[in-house]
Amino acid sequence: MQNNFENNAETDSDGGAATQGRYFDLVYIFSADPQYAQDVANALSVYNHEVLGFSDLDELRSAILVRAPAALVLDVDSDSGKVVKESMALRVITSFPVIYISSNDQFEDRLLAVREGAEGYFIKPIDPQALSVRIDEKIAQNTVRSYRILVVDDDEFFLSFFDAVLSSAGMHVKALMDPTQILDAIKTFKPELILTDLYMPLCSGIEMAKVIRQNNHYLDIPIVFLSSETEMQKQLGALETGADEFLTKPIDPEKLISSISIRAERYRNLRKKI
Repeated sequence: MQNNFENNAETDSDGGAATQGRYFDLVYIFSADPQYAQDVANALSVYNHEVLGFSDLDELRSAILVRAPAALVLDVDSDSGKVVKESMALRVITSFPVIYISSNDQFEDRLLAVREGAEGYFIKPIDPQALSVRIDEKIAQNTVRSYRILVVDDDEFFLSFFDAVLSSAGMHVKALMDPTQILDAIKTFKPELILTDLYMPLCSGIEMAKVIRQNNHYLDIPIVFLSSETEMQKQLGALETGADEFLTKPIDPEKLISSISIRAERYRNLRKKI
């Protein structure tokens, strides 16, 4: 069962919560006990969080794919809670912090939480204010890695797939189906990496890359090609246009996230030195 507990925040045109121009961090709460999830959610909402509570694992997974939270608070004192934490520990397409809450205060439990990548461990009954502070700290740290990725693909299915995967990893994604709009998109969105299909009817990825490189201000923006093309000569030809990498469809989400993160981070560090 899913419950939505919000701090009386108005909803903006993009579906995010905002009041007086302020955006609220989305936090998911999972507990096998729906009432406990509601209690924790209500307590956190006082501290300006947009909160969604879950007691069903499948609903939580679906929600993460549709809209990844800024943080997940996980009650691990149940079999379903243990299943969730094992799933989150894999960290394949998610990068948001996970904070455990539990009745167990043994060293072994805390050590296991550390090994599983938990960003906090709170003992019941929890202090809502302390939990909120920890959530804010971890969200702030994680936001540093929120790369701005411009995805260009004329195939709506692939565009939605890449958007979902990269957004779930905490990245800010702008999807573009028309490559002829690329210069306007770069100007307004200021991407830290461009992920583009190789073959598009209006303008090929290679042609688009050449147009981008004509502008001296855009010479160092990483461009990564995506295509089902497997012929090495054509891949090398694409890279000669000034692109940085060639990835072959279909691609494993984890590999996609890793490749994009490495190049976007390199670009960000380069810009800091300028």
